[in-house]
Amino acid sequence: MKIDIDLKSGFLQSIKREVLQTLTPEERAVIEVSTGEMGNKPDAVKLGWLKMHTRETWTKQRYVKALDRTMKKLRAVVEAESGRRSEDKS
Repeated sequence: MKIDIDLKSGFLQSIKREVLQTLTPEERAVIEVSTGEMGNKPDAVKLGWLKMHTRETWTKQRYVKALDRTMKKLRAVVEAESGRRSEDKS
C-alpha cells in the first residue's frame, strides 16, 4: 500500500520519512487522511477513504482515537530526537 503523507502539515514537517515508515499501515493511513487535501474533507469522506485503503470498517470514534494515538506516538519520537540533538550539542 502506497501512502502519500503531506509532510508540510504542522509538526509533520520535522519528522524524517524513515520515522513515518516505522508506523503501522493503519497509522500511516490515519495520518494521510488527516493531512493535505484529505484533511479538509468531511468526516464521512475520510471514513470512506480509510475503509477503501485498509479494507476495514471505520467509525468516527475509531478514527479520532487512532489519530490521537498516532499523533502522540509521533510527538514522542520528535521530542526524543530533539533531546538527542541537544545532548549532541553539549
